[in-house]
Amino acid sequence: MIRYYLKMAWRNFSSSKLFSFLNLMGLSIAIAICIPLFLFVCKQYSFDNFFSKKDQIYRVNLITHDDDPATWAHVPNAVAPALMRDIPEVSYAARMLKNGFGTPASLRVGEQNYKEGLLYWSDPELFKIFDFEFIAGDGRSPLNDNNSVAINESEAKRLFGNKNPIGQPILVDNKTQLVVSAVYKDLPDNSSIDPALIANFKSNRLSKSIYWSNASYETFCLLRKGADAGAVSKKLPELIKKYVKTEDDRWFDLALQPLSDVHLHSAHISDTYISRVGDIKTVRQLSLLGLLIVVIACINYMNLATAKSEKRAREVGINKTLGATRYQMIGRFYADTALTVLLAVIVGFALSFGSLFLFNAISDSHLHITELLSRRTFLFLGVIWLIVTVLAGSYPAMLLSRSSALQLMQKRFAVGGMDRFLRKSLVVVQFSCSIILIIAVVIIYQQMMFISNKNLGFNPSGLAMINISGIRDKQSLESLTNSLKEIPAVQEVTELQSPPGFSASLRSLRKADEKSGPSLYTCYADANVVPALGLQLLAGKTLPDHLSATDSTVYVLANKKVVDYLGWTPQEAIGKKVNVELGDNAYIVGVVGDFNYMSLKRPIEPYVYYATNDAPESKNAMIVKVSTDQLMATMDRIKAAFTENVPSAAFDYAFLDAHLASLYNTEKVVQKTVLLFSTLAIFVSCLGLFGLSAFMAEQKTKEIGIRKVLGASNFSIGSMLSIDFLKLVVLAIIIGIPLAIYMMQKWLVHFEYRIRISWVVVALAAIAGLLIAFITVSYQSVKAARSNPLKSIKTE
Repeated sequence: MIRYYLKMAWRNFSSSKLFSFLNLMGLSIAIAICIPLFLFVCKQYSFDNFFSKKDQIYRVNLITHDDDPATWAHVPNAVAPALMRDIPEVSYAARMLKNGFGTPASLRVGEQNYKEGLLYWSDPELFKIFDFEFIAGDGRSPLNDNNSVAINESEAKRLFGNKNPIGQPILVDNKTQLVVSAVYKDLPDNSSIDPALIANFKSNRLSKSIYWSNASYETFCLLRKGADAGAVSKKLPELIKKYVKTEDDRWFDLALQPLSDVHLHSAHISDTYISRVGDIKTVRQLSLLGLLIVVIACINYMNLATAKSEKRAREVGINKTLGATRYQMIGRFYADTALTVLLAVIVGFALSFGSLFLFNAISDSHLHITELLSRRTFLFLGVIWLIVTVLAGSYPAMLLSRSSALQLMQKRFAVGGMDRFLRKSLVVVQFSCSIILIIAVVIIYQQMMFISNKNLGFNPSGLAMINISGIRDKQSLESLTNSLKEIPAVQEVTELQSPPGFSASLRSLRKADEKSGPSLYTCYADANVVPALGLQLLAGKTLPDHLSATDSTVYVLANKKVVDYLGWTPQEAIGKKVNVELGDNAYIVGVVGDFNYMSLKRPIEPYVYYATNDAPESKNAMIVKVSTDQLMATMDRIKAAFTENVPSAAFDYAFLDAHLASLYNTEKVVQKTVLLFSTLAIFVSCLGLFGLSAFMAEQKTKEIGIRKVLGASNFSIGSMLSIDFLKLVVLAIIIGIPLAIYMMQKWLVHFEYRIRISWVVVALAAIAGLLIAFITVSYQSVKAARSNPLKSIKTE
C-alpha cells in the first residue's frame, strides 16, 4: 500500500510541474535558512554546559542604589575573600581582572612584542571553579608562585612556537615579569570565559589594597553541593554591613547569577569583561523568524494543494466509489505531501551549505560547515520533515477525504465557502507577515541612520586611539608625543585614562548637604582633551598643562550634567569646590557641553575629566587627531615614531569612530537579519501568489475566451484576475501596519535617543508591498488577457 501511495504521489508531483516547482522552491528555501538558525540556537543554549560543576557556579553581580538601579558584573575586590571567609556554603571564590581594566596588554617575549587582549589576573581558586585541561606544566597548582602565569595552547604557540613554554619569562606592559607555569587546552568557543593568559592576582599592584569601593572585578564562586543559592543571597546584605561600616558607603547590593544564565540573560548587565555575550531576545526573534518562513511556505503548499483539489476531485471520487476508505485517502494525500517535503528537505539541505556562510556573514556567527553533517542536524531534518508534512498536508487531506463520492464525481466540484475563506485568510496572514517585516526593515534602517548622524557632543572622526599602557617612563612618553607632533598630518595629541566608548572610573557626585548622589564617571586626562575631542567649552578653561610638584589640587573639567545637578550655571561653577570622591581639594576649572561618552542607548550622565598629581588611575590611551587625507601613510609614520621611541612595547591602535560604531553591532545584526528574512518571506509569499494566480487563470481560461469574443479589453481581463488578490493584499496591509508599529515602538524603547515613526514612511513601505504583489499577479493576468480567445474556448 505504501508503495502504491508513493507511486501515485510521484505521478501527481510530475503531472503538475509548475505547482510542484513552486511548492518545492518555497519549502526548500525555508528549510535551507532554518538549518543554520537551528545550529545557531543550539550553540547559544550550549554555552558553559561542558563545565562539570556548572550548576554550582554563580557570578556575583552588583546592583546600584540609584533611582534607576543598574546591574554590573563587576564588584569590589574585597568580595571574593569575604565570601570564602564568611559564608560556609561557598567553597571557592575567584576574582578576574582584565589587564588594564580592559586595555590590551603589551607582552614582550625575548626581543619580540605582542599585543594581547585576553590577559586576566585571577586567584588560583579559578582553576577549582572551572574545568581546565592541562597539557604541560603544573596543572594541580598552576598559580602556586606569585609571578606564575598559565597560558592556553594557542597563546603558547603564538609566543613560543615549538619551544617548550614552561619556565619561559613574559614581560607584561614593561613592568611585571611573569613565568609560564602551565599550558591548558583552549576553552571551546561556547565558553563565557575566554582567557588566553591567567596570571596570579597577587603579582598585580592592585592586589596590595583590598577595598569595598571601586568595583572592577568579575567574581565567580562555587557553592558546595546541595547548598541553597537563595540562602546564600540572603546573607549578602549582612556581608556588606559587616565590612562597609558607614551607611553612606553602602551604595550597592550584591546578587548571585547562575552560570547557566550568564550568556543569554546578561544583556542588561553592564561592566563585564566577557566578550561572548548573547541575548535571549535575539535567539527568540531569530527562532520566530525561522518559524515564520516555514509557516509561510506551508501556507503556500496548503493553498496550492486545496486549489488543485478542484481538479483532482473526480480522481478521488472514483477511488471512493471503488471502495477506498477515508483513512486510505488521507494516507494518500499525506504521501503526496511527505514526498514533496522530503524532496524539499534534500534540496534545502544542499542549499544550507550556502545559507550557512550567508548566516555567518550577517550574524557575525562562527558556525562551522562540519556541523551540517552532525547527527543533530540530521535529527533536526527528520523532525522538520515530519512536522511540515503534518502541518502542510493536514488541510488538503481533510478537505477531500471528507467529501462524498457523489459530490466529488459531479462535473464541477467546488470546495465550499468556508474553504475558500480559509484559503484567502491564509494569503492575508502571509502578506501581513511580509508587510510587518518590510516596515521593520525601514524603521530599523532609519534608526541606524539617525544614530550614525547624531551629534555626539564631540567629533570622533580622524581620532586614532593608541594603547600606551606599556610605556613606563615619562621620558619615553614625552619623546613619543613630540615625535607625533612633528608629523604634518597630526593635529592634536592627548593622553587620558580611557577614550569615549570605554568605561571610565565610576564614583558618586554629591552636594554639600547630601550623603549620597548620582553616579558619575571620572577620567584622568591632560589639557589637550578639549581640542582633541572637539568638546564645546561652555565656561572657564581646559585642564592645566603642567602641575608643580607640590600642587595637591584636583582640577576638574565637568560636563553640564554635573553643574545642572549642583544647581549652578556653567559660569557660576568655575572655581567652586566639588565632591566627586577625588579628595577634599577638587575644584571646577571648566565646564563643557554634554556629550555621549557611551552608546546612544544610554542617557548622558554626569562626567568629569580631571588632572592632579598622584592620580589614583593611570593614562592608558593616547588620542591622536589626524587629517584623514592619506590616512594609511600617516598611520605608518605614527607606527614608526612609536616603534622608535618605545621599542619594547607593542603598537596597538584603533579608530574611535569605528569603535563607537561597534557598540551597535547587535542592532546591525538585527537589521541585516530582518532584511534577509523579510526578503525571503516576500519571495516565498509571492511564489504562492504566483501559483494561485496561475491556477485562477487556468480555471477561467474558457470564461476569458468568451469575454474576449464579446469585446472585453485586455485591461478588463487583467483587472478581473488581479483585483481579488490585490484586495487580499490591501487587507493584509491594514492588519500589518498597526502590528508593525506596535512591535517597532517596543524595539525603539531600548534607545535613549530614537526616531519618531513616520506615517509617510510606513505608507511607502506598505505601497512597496502592494506593488510587489501587483507585479507578481500581473504576469499571469497579462498572459491570460493576451491569449488567443479561440484556443481558450476549445480548452474544455
